[in-house]
Amino acid sequence: MPEEQLTPDEADLRRARAAARECESAAADLVSFADRLSTEITPADMAEYDTLVAREAAALSRRVEAFGRLGLGAGSIDRSTE
Repeated sequence: MPEEQLTPDEADLRRARAAARECESAAADLVSFADRLSTEITPADMAEYDTLVAREAAALSRRVEAFGRLGLGAGSIDRSTE
């Protein structure tokens, strides 16, 4: 269904799903980087890592915001310890 035909709640849910997929992709890229990494860290490795971490942090921020619109915040992660 096109975005303009969705209710606001459906649009928020669609954005949350997309943001979760973006986080998954960013994490997978970091795993791929780690798999290729050797024990000899080069300046290029450091630069790539910085880029990957920044991408992952931005994706996480978008995911937290998107799920926050659904009423899910960090407090909803684990309430079993209260």
